[in-house]
Amino acid sequence: MNADIMTIMWKESKGLFKQGKSRSKSILVLLTPVLMFGIILPIQFREEWLDMGWSLAIALFTPLILIAPTICESFAGERERHTLETLLASRLPDRAILFGKMIVSIAYGWGMTVFLLLMSLVIVNVLMWAGKFQFYQVNIFLADIGLSLLFSGLMVTLGILISLRSATVQSAQQVLMMALVIPIFGLQAVVFLLPTFLPMENIREFLGRFDYDQILLIFLGVLLLADIGLLLAAMSRFKRSRLILN
Repeated sequence: MNADIMTIMWKESKGLFKQGKSRSKSILVLLTPVLMFGIILPIQFREEWLDMGWSLAIALFTPLILIAPTICESFAGERERHTLETLLASRLPDRAILFGKMIVSIAYGWGMTVFLLLMSLVIVNVLMWAGKFQFYQVNIFLADIGLSLLFSGLMVTLGILISLRSATVQSAQQVLMMALVIPIFGLQAVVFLLPTFLPMENIREFLGRFDYDQILLIFLGVLLLADIGLLLAAMSRFKRSRLILN
């Protein structure tokens, strides 16, 4: 089983950067978070980048930028290229195909997040060198690592579910973006409308019961539950016989 998963991982890792125009586009997508989160924002915020939690932007947006285009290729891309039938006709178990594709995408998004956290750390220290090496606040750094891993898992499992049902990569990407944007707009609407139903004093009193670390732990817990639920759904949905018939 492990060898089968490694086979799929090797296949998927080679497909991250394709030849021709697709390869150029993939490199451009990769350079976007590198320039923004690895160089520009650390230069702008400097020591606040390490102390005020701005680095959480890396943990959220790097997986979003990098995983969204690639995970939609997982099955919809195979279907477009007429290689899905060949993959499904192989001796590889269903779980090996599913987990191999998932692990590569999660490792890509999470690995780049860790790289950018370290890169921005070096940039801040070069600019603000005061005789000793500065590091992130421990709780912020741990939150960055945990949030990026769980959010990468969320992106991958949700993208897999959508890609399994999509005829083309473009349609899968559109549905994935809608699935991510709608909850964000819904949350914004709740934040905007909540003061019309509850006095601001009550809202401040409720929020005042939680500190920064507690809010992060609650958010991480919600993400973990969402990851587990989507993983179970993806495992249930991925049936070789069903995909062959489709």
